[in-house]
Amino acid sequence: MSEQGFKVLLKPDSKFIYSTSGSANSIEKHNTALQKLGLNLVYFTFPHNVEAEEYAQLLRSPISRGGAVTGKDGLKSNIIPYLDEVEPIAIKTLAVNTVVNENGKLFGYNTDAIGLKTALEDALKSTTHSIKTAVIYGNGGVSGVAYHILKELDLKVMLTGRNPEKVKAKKEDLGIREKDFEGPYDLVVDATPISSNPNFMKAKGFAELLENCKMLFSHNMPEKDNQPNYLKSYCEENNIEFIPGSDMYKAQLIRQYQLFLGDISEEKIIESWNLRD
Repeated sequence: MSEQGFKVLLKPDSKFIYSTSGSANSIEKHNTALQKLGLNLVYFTFPHNVEAEEYAQLLRSPISRGGAVTGKDGLKSNIIPYLDEVEPIAIKTLAVNTVVNENGKLFGYNTDAIGLKTALEDALKSTTHSIKTAVIYGNGGVSGVAYHILKELDLKVMLTGRNPEKVKAKKEDLGIREKDFEGPYDLVVDATPISSNPNFMKAKGFAELLENCKMLFSHNMPEKDNQPNYLKSYCEENNIEFIPGSDMYKAQLIRQYQLFLGDISEEKIIESWNLRD
């Protein structure tokens, strides 16, 4: 990106795809892809937090095609009451990460679910380890998705995190009983940004989860912004199979843009967003 920023061509009938988060690299990537496809769409992110009601009103406006919803301050859950229709998996996981505006009517989806399921299924098929148990670290929107996907994959699952009160509330929302399962854990699903922190091992309760861990999935992707992934390095040094967040990101982004753009092939999305392995 140049010092002047990334330029887009706005027309009187241009529509916007919004996001509640995104780096400069992300803005450029999405707008470049939309331009490659010859679409009159602009990807726009906010530099500040947005309340659920405010965001829903914006997404319902005539200039909006829809938007991505990130996990800031419970927004993925808080936006649900302001939508007209929500798909079952998003209701089940209490999280919407994609909203599509169809003629002023808002439809909520959770594309994280298909992304995470694809990433975990591929990893479980290729591993030589026996993976029977899992623990989710974190209590945001991804944690609810992870719980239901791991249960679908027939694993015993528990949830923990840095904030006991929030973890307890999340367990109650998901119907997890405190004594359902107490480990040890073959698979750790990290649904937090701690992989960007060189002191991640000091995060409350996290080091203990790695003691018997054979495989680890990290939702966070600091490498997208050319930053080190400390958790990935730890796994490589300690012979723990590492599943990168990019494996989830690719599948969920394909699904998300098929919802935004309608009749578009997976191959066109892969090519325009440079998603090839």
